[in-house]
Amino acid sequence: MRSDAGKSNLERRYRALLRVLPARYRAEREEEMVGIFLAGRGDDLDLEHGWPGWGEAGATLALAVRVRLGARRAAGTVLRVLALTGLLGQLVSSAQSWTVIARLGPAVDVQGWWYDVAALVAFAALVAGRRALGRVAAAVSGVVSLAPVVWAVVSGAPAWLALAWHAPALVTAVVAVAAFHREAPAPSRVWWAVAPVAVAAGVASVVFTPWLSTGTLLAAWLIAAVVAAAFRPWSARTPVPAT
Repeated sequence: MRSDAGKSNLERRYRALLRVLPARYRAEREEEMVGIFLAGRGDDLDLEHGWPGWGEAGATLALAVRVRLGARRAAGTVLRVLALTGLLGQLVSSAQSWTVIARLGPAVDVQGWWYDVAALVAFAALVAGRRALGRVAAAVSGVVSLAPVVWAVVSGAPAWLALAWHAPALVTAVVAVAAFHREAPAPSRVWWAVAPVAVAAGVASVVFTPWLSTGTLLAAWLIAAVVAAAFRPWSARTPVPAT
């Protein structure tokens, strides 16, 4: 354990910030990073009362996400599969909505259209390796899903019910934004084969029912999960270009 004797308050705060990084990474880089942070901040008043800047804190947190959810980290692999599986389920839900509209006529549902388009763009962009676009679309999907929860709180409706219904989309959005950082590996192309099957399952689940029900939605999610498990897209290897 390092002693805090002789360290300024600012240095202690920088070291506390760096604890978001994995211990092995800190053991190799902490002294170097603290030295860089403290460069140019030698004023006694700053050393006593200063705090890490917002930019430094944000960069450190982003670095922690990239390191903890890196290409060779099991946590990163699991979360990326979780994000794509969640988006796959949203494609099933979107296919159900489109099928109902096609059968019963157009419906004015601004939130639904925003949600469907954002989920579709997020899935396609992430599988295609367009991480920035995919993360933005996933974030939009999360914001759209959060709106009914906020409205329930404001209007006095049961917020827990809205949160429970939209929780999968909210979790998917957060995980997608975190796991598909700029150093994340490209997903397997097998996801392109899974997506049409999931959409077909969503359409088929509504063909025999003239409305969207919780039962058909859960059944479609189950079908999508079974298809994903059968294809095992997380175990497929992406060819590495020869150098």
